[in-house]
Amino acid sequence: MVSFSINIYTYDSFIKESKSRHFRCHFGVALNHSLDNEKDVMRSDSVRDAFNSPFRPFILTTTSIGQEGLDFHLYCRKILHWNLPANPVDFEQREGRINRFKNLAIRQNLAIKYREKLQSPDSSTIWDQLYQLAIDYEKGDKSDLVPFWHVEPQNIFIERQVPTIPYSKEVKKLRNLLRTISVYRIALGQPRQEDLINYLIENFDEKEIEKVQKQLLINLSPFRRDNN
Repeated sequence: MVSFSINIYTYDSFIKESKSRHFRCHFGVALNHSLDNEKDVMRSDSVRDAFNSPFRPFILTTTSIGQEGLDFHLYCRKILHWNLPANPVDFEQREGRINRFKNLAIRQNLAIKYREKLQSPDSSTIWDQLYQLAIDYEKGDKSDLVPFWHVEPQNIFIERQVPTIPYSKEVKKLRNLLRTISVYRIALGQPRQEDLINYLIENFDEKEIEKVQKQLLINLSPFRRDNN
């Protein structure tokens, strides 16, 4: 574990905008995802549950085994790729651990946007109240993804961090990976996705791929309903 000092904002400080409280604690831990024995399984579960709480640990490290099937979104909105995966599917799987239903960034944006509209706030139901306010104010022309999957950002975002050394192979690999992700989304639903991805990358430049995207890309972003 790593020792560090942090500032904690309690429910009262959030409502009254008072000062935070200072804590010194151990905040980083590795996720042991071994299934060799019952003790390792119990430790893995307890670390995951602790990370998905407002309390320590605040940093969780894991190998690629933690990139699928685990939810880390409740109190985390930053992901650091210590290395880069070989394909776009694994890349999106990693980021999908924190970009999920009612994730932290969504809740923080809702808090900033609607906390002044709260009436008789109750700490036990405050998130339910904020979600209901968002539904009341934003219903009508927006999709059902709002506000549980998407909300207009109030300077709070899910953050991707990739430590790369300038002019290293990682810089080019990241650029190519992000480009491949874009092409991968075009190939969703195709019977031979890998063949289509390789063909587009090998035969089209970036401008041509952008043009193809406008015609073939499956748009999964929130939309506005047509009221007419």
